[in-house]
Amino acid sequence: MTALKASIIAWKEIIEFVRDRKSIALMTISAFLFPLLGLVVTGLQTKQAAHVAILLCDEGELAKLFAEKLAKAIAGTPGLIPIMVKNSCRFPSNSVAVIVIPKGFTANASTIDKPVFIKFYEVVGKASATRAADVLNNVAASLAQNISLTRIRVLAEKAGISLNPNYVRNPVYIVTESVSSGGAPAPPSLVARANVARFLAFSVFFVLNPAAIAVADAITRERESGTGELLAIAPITGVDLLIGKTAGALVAALIAGGLDAAAVLAYVYIALGGIDIGLVLVHVVGVLLAILVTASLTMFVTLLVPGQRAATLTASLITGLATIVFLSALFVDYTTLPFTIKTIFYLIPYTYVVLAVKAYALGQGVAAMTYLVALLVLSIIALLGAAKAYKPERLVKRV
Repeated sequence: MTALKASIIAWKEIIEFVRDRKSIALMTISAFLFPLLGLVVTGLQTKQAAHVAILLCDEGELAKLFAEKLAKAIAGTPGLIPIMVKNSCRFPSNSVAVIVIPKGFTANASTIDKPVFIKFYEVVGKASATRAADVLNNVAASLAQNISLTRIRVLAEKAGISLNPNYVRNPVYIVTESVSSGGAPAPPSLVARANVARFLAFSVFFVLNPAAIAVADAITRERESGTGELLAIAPITGVDLLIGKTAGALVAALIAGGLDAAAVLAYVYIALGGIDIGLVLVHVVGVLLAILVTASLTMFVTLLVPGQRAATLTASLITGLATIVFLSALFVDYTTLPFTIKTIFYLIPYTYVVLAVKAYALGQGVAAMTYLVALLVLSIIALLGAAKAYKPERLVKRV
């Protein structure tokens, strides 16, 4: 009997949601915001035409070779255009950055005890100037190494010593290798999957936010429209009502999950050069459960606190909490946090979405399923709490 009553309420929710085309459109747009963000940022950088001026104020051969190498490196950076200025040290206009190779550059580089100066001027507020600085640092680092090695050879010859200049300049070598938690060598594909997983966990928010708003008024809508009075006198229990509402929310979850799956497939294909169906499925299941727990929590609070504004504020607070979890996932490894802080995060349902996606990416399928089950359990607990808080009079609009 409970199943029949719940199915009637669920069908009512489904019809109302399907008719809400604005919410569906919003979820469609939001689902593709994350991969679109990456493509737009990368694409816009390549479409820039930021001029980087190179002022060659030294006539020495080494200075000319350095300027040519620098111009080539800048030209090879998407969005940057090198402008070579010879025989003039006047500061040019319309450039995001200016690199000056001053007089004395070649002479100082040819000695063994004088520094070689390069001046870099960046225009404030120009992001492309930072990229120009990175290019300069890379090219200058190569030049510095060559100069230092030459100086070491000269000094060694003067001292009558035979040595390897590289070992004098770089006496310490750090050999880096990626390994799994068990110490086994990690293939490049696993490293790539782990990096993608961090961003996939963060992308859940882009789908969760509009879906949460779509189900936030599941209770308050009944009060405002007057249908709550009919439900209040109907022979239904809190369990009937909440199961029906949650089942109706599944429509939002399934639509969001389907859209998210398409967006994630595109992102994973671009990032990994192929499709990882398992990783996408874990991510989509995490999205579905995250939406369900959001619906349960929202209905629980709105049963206790009446009003449309309260429902909207509740949805904002819950999605705000989700934002904290998903954003911190980009920079924090939850498993290494102190026990107290870790416990707080483990009480937040959204943490398990992050843990599940990361675990599966690292090949820990059992752990990923465990985290998803934990999220499901928390969703059920929230739903039962909402059912416990149900009272017929709480569906009636207060004047």
